[in-house]
Amino acid sequence: MLPASELPSGLRTTRVIAYVQGGLGVLNGGLLVFGGAAFATALNLKGSGGAALIITIGVIVVLVSVLLIWGGVQLGALSRRARIGVLAYEYASIVLGVLSLSDPLQAGIRVILAGIAIYYLQFDAETKAAFAATGTGARPAV
Repeated sequence: MLPASELPSGLRTTRVIAYVQGGLGVLNGGLLVFGGAAFATALNLKGSGGAALIITIGVIVVLVSVLLIWGGVQLGALSRRARIGVLAYEYASIVLGVLSLSDPLQAGIRVILAGIAIYYLQFDAETKAAFAATGTGARPAV
Protein backbone atom coordinates (compact mmCIF):
# COMPACT_ATOMS: atom_id res chain seq x y z
CA MET A 1 0.00 0.00 0.00
CA LEU A 2 1.39 3.33 -1.03
CA PRO A 3 1.32 6.29 1.33
CA ALA A 4 -1.56 8.57 0.43
CA SER A 5 0.85 11.38 -0.43
CA GLU A 6 2.34 9.24 -3.24
CA LEU A 7 -1.03 8.51 -4.87
CA PRO A 8 -2.24 10.67 -7.76
CA SER A 9 -4.52 13.44 -6.52
CA GLY A 10 -7.44 12.13 -8.59
CA LEU A 11 -7.12 8.73 -6.97
CA ARG A 12 -7.09 10.31 -3.50
CA THR A 13 -10.25 12.23 -4.44
CA THR A 14 -11.91 9.05 -5.66
CA ARG A 15 -11.04 7.25 -2.43
CA VAL A 16 -12.68 10.04 -0.40
CA ILE A 17 -15.78 9.84 -2.61
CA ALA A 18 -15.92 6.06 -2.09
CA TYR A 19 -15.59 6.48 1.68
CA VAL A 20 -18.36 9.10 1.80
CA GLN A 21 -20.69 7.09 -0.43
CA GLY A 22 -19.96 3.92 1.54
CA GLY A 23 -20.47 5.60 4.90
CA LEU A 24 -23.78 7.11 3.84
CA GLY A 25 -24.82 3.75 2.42
CA VAL A 26 -24.05 1.99 5.71
CA LEU A 27 -26.09 4.61 7.52
CA ASN A 28 -29.05 4.29 5.12
CA GLY A 29 -28.90 0.50 5.14
CA GLY A 30 -28.73 0.46 8.93
CA LEU A 31 -31.81 2.63 9.10
CA LEU A 32 -33.63 0.20 6.80
CA VAL A 33 -32.51 -2.81 8.85
CA PHE A 34 -33.41 -1.40 12.25
CA GLY A 35 -36.44 0.56 11.12
CA GLY A 36 -37.72 -1.88 8.54
CA ALA A 37 -41.00 -2.58 10.29
CA ALA A 38 -41.78 1.12 10.71
CA PHE A 39 -40.80 1.85 7.13
CA ALA A 40 -42.98 -1.00 5.86
CA THR A 41 -45.90 0.41 7.85
CA ALA A 42 -45.30 3.87 6.41
CA LEU A 43 -45.36 2.36 2.90
CA ASN A 44 -48.56 0.50 3.79
CA LEU A 45 -46.96 -2.92 3.28
CA LYS A 46 -49.07 -5.41 5.21
CA GLY A 47 -47.78 -8.34 7.25
CA SER A 48 -44.30 -9.45 8.14
CA GLY A 49 -43.36 -9.93 4.46
CA GLY A 50 -43.16 -6.19 3.89
CA ALA A 51 -40.87 -5.65 6.85
CA ALA A 52 -38.73 -8.62 5.79
CA LEU A 53 -38.40 -7.14 2.32
CA ILE A 54 -37.29 -3.75 3.68
CA ILE A 55 -34.84 -5.38 6.09
CA THR A 56 -33.39 -7.54 3.30
CA ILE A 57 -32.90 -4.47 1.11
CA GLY A 58 -31.18 -2.78 4.06
CA VAL A 59 -28.79 -5.71 4.52
CA ILE A 60 -27.92 -5.63 0.81
CA VAL A 61 -27.31 -1.87 0.97
CA VAL A 62 -25.00 -2.33 3.99
CA LEU A 63 -23.05 -5.14 2.28
CA VAL A 64 -22.57 -3.17 -0.95
CA SER A 65 -21.55 -0.09 1.04
CA VAL A 66 -18.98 -2.03 3.06
CA LEU A 67 -17.58 -3.43 -0.20
CA LEU A 68 -17.35 0.12 -1.56
CA ILE A 69 -15.40 1.27 1.51
CA TRP A 70 -13.12 -1.75 1.16
CA GLY A 71 -12.67 -0.89 -2.53
CA GLY A 72 -11.63 2.63 -1.55
CA VAL A 73 -9.03 1.19 0.81
CA GLN A 74 -7.76 -1.17 -1.89
CA LEU A 75 -7.45 1.69 -4.38
CA GLY A 76 -4.64 2.90 -2.13
CA ALA A 77 -2.77 -0.28 -3.05
CA LEU A 78 -3.57 0.35 -6.73
CA SER A 79 -5.70 -2.81 -6.89
CA ARG A 80 -7.12 -3.33 -10.37
CA ARG A 81 -10.02 -5.37 -8.97
CA ALA A 82 -10.93 -2.51 -6.66
CA ARG A 83 -10.72 -0.09 -9.59
CA ILE A 84 -13.13 -2.23 -11.63
CA GLY A 85 -15.47 -2.71 -8.66
CA VAL A 86 -15.60 0.99 -7.79
CA LEU A 87 -16.12 1.86 -11.48
CA ALA A 88 -19.02 -0.61 -11.67
CA TYR A 89 -20.57 0.93 -8.55
CA GLU A 90 -20.18 4.45 -9.93
CA TYR A 91 -21.73 3.56 -13.30
CA ALA A 92 -24.65 1.95 -11.44
CA SER A 93 -24.92 5.14 -9.36
CA ILE A 94 -25.25 7.22 -12.51
CA VAL A 95 -28.00 4.94 -13.83
CA LEU A 96 -29.86 5.01 -10.51
CA GLY A 97 -29.39 8.76 -10.21
CA VAL A 98 -30.80 9.38 -13.67
CA LEU A 99 -33.75 7.09 -13.00
CA SER A 100 -34.50 8.66 -9.61
CA LEU A 101 -37.24 11.22 -9.95
CA SER A 102 -38.42 11.35 -6.35
CA ASP A 103 -35.48 13.39 -5.04
CA PRO A 104 -33.69 15.38 -7.76
CA LEU A 105 -31.18 16.96 -5.34
CA GLN A 106 -29.97 13.60 -4.02
CA ALA A 107 -29.96 12.16 -7.55
CA GLY A 108 -27.94 15.12 -8.82
CA ILE A 109 -25.35 14.78 -6.08
CA ARG A 110 -25.12 11.03 -6.74
CA VAL A 111 -24.53 11.61 -10.47
CA ILE A 112 -21.96 14.36 -9.89
CA LEU A 113 -19.92 12.32 -7.38
CA ALA A 114 -20.08 9.24 -9.59
CA GLY A 115 -19.03 11.28 -12.62
CA ILE A 116 -16.01 12.67 -10.79
CA ALA A 117 -14.97 9.20 -9.61
CA ILE A 118 -15.40 7.72 -13.09
CA TYR A 119 -13.36 10.50 -14.66
CA TYR A 120 -10.45 10.00 -12.27
CA LEU A 121 -10.51 6.19 -12.37
CA GLN A 122 -11.00 5.77 -16.09
CA PHE A 123 -9.81 8.87 -17.95
CA ASP A 124 -7.27 10.77 -15.81
CA ALA A 125 -3.79 10.32 -17.31
CA GLU A 126 -2.00 10.39 -13.96
CA THR A 127 -4.23 7.67 -12.49
CA LYS A 128 -3.99 5.55 -15.64
CA ALA A 129 -0.19 5.82 -15.49
CA ALA A 130 -0.14 4.76 -11.84
CA PHE A 131 -2.20 1.65 -12.56
CA ALA A 132 -0.18 0.88 -15.69
CA ALA A 133 3.06 1.05 -13.70
CA THR A 134 1.79 -1.54 -11.23
CA GLY A 135 1.17 -3.99 -14.07
CA THR A 136 4.86 -3.95 -15.07
CA GLY A 137 6.17 -4.34 -11.55
CA ALA A 138 7.60 -0.81 -11.58
CA ARG A 139 6.80 1.72 -8.92
CA PRO A 140 4.14 4.18 -10.12
CA ALA A 141 5.38 7.56 -11.24
CA VAL A 142 3.83 10.44 -9.36
